[in-house]
Amino acid sequence: MTGHIPRIEKTASVGRSALRNGSLAVRWTFRLVWAVLALLVVILIADLAGLCPVRADDRKTRVIALLSSGIKTAATAQSTAFDVSAYTEGQIYIDVTAEAGTSTLDITIQTSPDNATWYTHTTVAQITATGQTRQAVTNFGNYLRINYVVGGTSFTFSVTGVFKN
Repeated sequence: MTGHIPRIEKTASVGRSALRNGSLAVRWTFRLVWAVLALLVVILIADLAGLCPVRADDRKTRVIALLSSGIKTAATAQSTAFDVSAYTEGQIYIDVTAEAGTSTLDITIQTSPDNATWYTHTTVAQITATGQTRQAVTNFGNYLRINYVVGGTSFTFSVTGVFKN
């Protein structure tokens, strides 16, 4: 046995400065990835805000004169049917300006899916004097009309609807 110690060859080693530079590149890569992700989140939030803005002027409204003002004598009648399929809610305004004798006014809001078969949607409380009455309506069909019954002598009234989508 000879005491031979193998010779270890010197190989190129990676010095501290090379590790630091590699580490720096890794850090910059992570920063770039985070910056891109943050930018994508900002773009997504801006896009969602653009799709669902909370602004009152975006809601479309339509005013419909369902029954024009006039004297209606003792009878049962209906207004013309109106297509309200583009709207989701509405307000019905009844303005009674004159009442003769002891009369009653019964108003029913009717709805229809096909403008042929009519269903009672809402019955407004009976009106016996001049004044204004308001009735909110939602979940109506494609068409809407007013059915009215004047009991007694006569009423002068109009019915207006304001619908929103």
